[in-house]
Amino acid sequence: MAAHEGCKVERVTERYDLHEADDRLLRRRENENASLRELETHLNRRLLKRAMIEQGMSPLDGEVENYYRLLTDDTVMTTVRREARRKLEEAGIDVDEVETDFVSYQTVRKHLNECLDKDTSEEYTPKPEKDLRNIEKLRGRLRNVVEKSVGRLTEHGVIQIGSPEATVSVKVTCGECGRTYGIATLFQRRKCRCGISDDAATDDREVTSCTS
Repeated sequence: MAAHEGCKVERVTERYDLHEADDRLLRRRENENASLRELETHLNRRLLKRAMIEQGMSPLDGEVENYYRLLTDDTVMTTVRREARRKLEEAGIDVDEVETDFVSYQTVRKHLNECLDKDTSEEYTPKPEKDLRNIEKLRGRLRNVVEKSVGRLTEHGVIQIGSPEATVSVKVTCGECGRTYGIATLFQRRKCRCGISDDAATDDREVTSCTS
């Protein structure tokens, strides 16, 4: 299995001395039928654990999993995430660097396909609830990026605002009638109102939801 130039999985596993990472990924995929997202979580937790150990921390059972959840789960309150980051940084961990080293499930899939010759293709089965969760996760990540950027600029006096908390809204507009839906509303409705009947048309052009 030849190394592929530009493979992020290979770069980060080498940097963190996770030399048995490929064997573990293949074993979980083949023997435990782990999904790509489960492999993503598995590898990222190992990166975080290695970073903690290198700084002299001795993670207790479940501690790595908890820290990873606090750093990546978009349902975690901003203040709680900041406290988790603060504790890791006080231990000497460059949290920004570790988060940059985290891999996505797409990166894991590419590594399996191109570096390990493992076919990950599978028939697509529509799962709107899962897709919505993935969108909300990405929305949470973008919110965190915005808050971190604004926070850094605030610390250096470029922006003046107290305890910034960003809000990211995702909406989809129908190209036929121009109505705009919050993503959660669209997934719940499953179709635009103009596709139900002509009688359903109204003057209001925007339908939103609190989770949009």
